[in-house]
Amino acid sequence: MSKIFRFLLPAVFVLCFMSCDSDTKYIYPPDGVVNRITDFYFFDDGKSFIYLSSNMNRKYDFGEMVLMEIDDSGDLLFKNSLLVPSIAGKMTVSADEKDIFVTTRDKHGVVRAKVAGKSGSYRLQYDEGTKGDYPDILKTKKEPYALILNEDESKLLVTHILNGELSIIDTEDWKVIKTSKLKYGVTEILYDKNSGYFLASHRSSGNISLIEARETLEEFNVSVLQLPIDLPTKGFDVRSIKQSGDGEVFYAVFQNTYNEDTYEYAYDEDTAPQIVTFKIEDKELKIVKTLTVSGNLGEMAVLPYSSEAAGSDDETADDSDAAEENDDDELDDDEIDDSDVSENQVETRAADDESTGDSDAAEADESKNSQRIGDLIFVAAPTDEKVIIVDSARNSVRDEISYKDDKKECHPYQLYAKSTGNTTGYLFVSCFQDDRAYLYSIDLMAEEVIKKIGVLE
Repeated sequence: MSKIFRFLLPAVFVLCFMSCDSDTKYIYPPDGVVNRITDFYFFDDGKSFIYLSSNMNRKYDFGEMVLMEIDDSGDLLFKNSLLVPSIAGKMTVSADEKDIFVTTRDKHGVVRAKVAGKSGSYRLQYDEGTKGDYPDILKTKKEPYALILNEDESKLLVTHILNGELSIIDTEDWKVIKTSKLKYGVTEILYDKNSGYFLASHRSSGNISLIEARETLEEFNVSVLQLPIDLPTKGFDVRSIKQSGDGEVFYAVFQNTYNEDTYEYAYDEDTAPQIVTFKIEDKELKIVKTLTVSGNLGEMAVLPYSSEAAGSDDETADDSDAAEENDDDELDDDEIDDSDVSENQVETRAADDESTGDSDAAEADESKNSQRIGDLIFVAAPTDEKVIIVDSARNSVRDEISYKDDKKECHPYQLYAKSTGNTTGYLFVSCFQDDRAYLYSIDLMAEEVIKKIGVLE
């Protein structure tokens, strides 16, 4: 009898464990949750947008994609949401705004979703036949993060923030067809139509990866060239790269040098966070100009602007200049003191004088055609609780959005901008660790250039 009991006891334990495991209750995020937002996308209709709650704090068992809409009164309305595997990284949307691809750092892979319906009645959904809370994850190397579609959208390029690989996914067959090695810690990837190369930035290298990804009759080939950035001050942590509105140059945001012993960023005369304008020529990286700013930097967003090329262009240009002067006058003296101004001076080199002259000549030619073009560059400074606003045409700090006096803390990190006209657009600011995000409208011709229109929390 005792022998039978000794045999049955382990069996009962196993059955009990299996039963308990099958009854495991997942913790689902509520609809429209704001939980460590890492990415945004604004639709071309000018009123619908998506934000990605990553669940980085592991508060729930899932991340979430949330679809919102700005109604006619300017209120933010929840439309619907979709669970995504935790921890969500970044997302990218197809040109026709029908497919969404999301990386999951915890589950080491990618999922794809659909946008159904039309403007005003969009819905997020997975393909029919999906079992469970989300479809099967397409497995990749560890910790996929930033991603981008190639020009014909037949391939999805996925970068990995842990070891720096690049995975190539066939979007039709939905499988990984190639994996290549990049530098460690990829923070962002974008495509340069002028050169036909992809560019990737890294959080622990003073390099930009120049990636050639082309399909041949035999296979899909990937070649990588590391381009060093010769900075005027020490610093190697590239947080973000973006392309200018005209596609001619790129902007990169560098943090200060990181001290791995103290886990702090070094602040001295030899290190400086900065915004670098560069271009790619003959597979070489050439710095056009740099701008030193203050604070520990996060991500960046770019909003192009231009004047009307119409019969009243001269008047429009005058109005634009007047609006910029008025905007400068509106800066709060308490927020920007003399020390801030001195810290925000342009860093130049002797070799830059010639390029600056070329830039002035180019701007003069543009003014003759009444078509002045530039970019507003928004840069997050989380430790200083502000967003720095740089005007590329002046290569100087134009304004800032400060959260220091707000009742609720905001340490901005992720940014996203969407142009809606020559001088108008939207700006999203994610206060990542504070689980809050702000939506602003931008109108360079209005008295109030930056206007807060909604808060996600």
